[in-house]
Amino acid sequence: MTSFRQLKRLDWAVVVAVLALMVFTWPYMKSASYRSARAGQGYYTSSPQKQIIWIGVGIVLGAALLVPRYRTLAAMSLILYLGGLAMLGVVMVFGRVVNGARSWLVLPANVRLQPSELVKITTIIALAWFLAGRHRVKRMRSASGGLAAFGIAAVPAAMIAAQPDLGTALMFVAPAVAMVFVAGTRIRHLALLAAATLVLLPLAWFSMSREQQGRITAWVRQGQELTQAERVGRFHHMIQSRIAVGSGQVWGRGRGKGPQNRLNYLGYRNTDFMFAVICEEAGFVGANVVIVLYLLLAAAGLSIARRCREPVGRLIAVGVVSLLVVQGFINVAMTIGLLPIVGVTLPFVSYGGSSTLSSLLAVSLLLNVGLRRPKITFAREELTG
Repeated sequence: MTSFRQLKRLDWAVVVAVLALMVFTWPYMKSASYRSARAGQGYYTSSPQKQIIWIGVGIVLGAALLVPRYRTLAAMSLILYLGGLAMLGVVMVFGRVVNGARSWLVLPANVRLQPSELVKITTIIALAWFLAGRHRVKRMRSASGGLAAFGIAAVPAAMIAAQPDLGTALMFVAPAVAMVFVAGTRIRHLALLAAATLVLLPLAWFSMSREQQGRITAWVRQGQELTQAERVGRFHHMIQSRIAVGSGQVWGRGRGKGPQNRLNYLGYRNTDFMFAVICEEAGFVGANVVIVLYLLLAAAGLSIARRCREPVGRLIAVGVVSLLVVQGFINVAMTIGLLPIVGVTLPFVSYGGSSTLSSLLAVSLLLNVGLRRPKITFAREELTG
């Protein structure tokens, strides 16, 4: 159980980075949720009040998650993991289709929940427990040990990709790779796995939906001459996002004054393309504030992992940091055209209850690791074999 004395050891750098991200970007999320009619009237496409409620729920549940020791949660990893898979199974049968993907459950009071967001956390806990098993450590030096760990992440990722939600499915890759590497898998085995993935990658093209194929095609054809039909079709989001990013220049156009945002040219602007809204209305300066806060979160999270000498805690911390930071990087990269549009949110910034709840619970799990100082530690040789 967590005591008030332990709370003094709370990693405030993580807390400050997360709170600063939410506070700094809140006005722009609210601006992105407002749709202007060209006649001068307007309305909110999504409720900022609901977002506040989700943030409050995330903070309360996150505080509750600090109470049990992280090793207690890890010992329940099989139950949590199978429970997550069961939720994904329920979604496949009873889920609601939104934007072409059957990813949502409708709860009482018309509350919509996206279980795949929560499954990312349960999978990290399951991976940490599996990789940290002392009798498995030496096996992690072999290729079979690494493949078994990747299999744990591959099962929920495949179920989510079948919804189809390729963006969320891809978010399982970074934590799995980072955690397997920290657990001691040889680099050459990871390189062989990466090479095999590249060889098989063309096969994935045929399993993608037409919309997903169109997004990749749009990314490959950046800078080429386009027809009018292409500009208003599958290339629309990429073009409008880059216009919004560039038009903000250094200081931005001001909150609520970005034409791509307020005149409805930029789609999914309060979710997938929040960074484009920030660039347009807060400019280069505001965009860099967001990036610096993510770097602060990454540095503070990795510091927790470095200080934790207990394998489960270290692996959980690495998994959480890689999940949040890589997801943020992918969102920023797709916004400015460095990566294809894959449909992932910007953690702590984008509108969305499930995404916000998942991100806050992940941070709470990270803080849980930082609070504890295990009396029993393992030598480095046990981690690396």
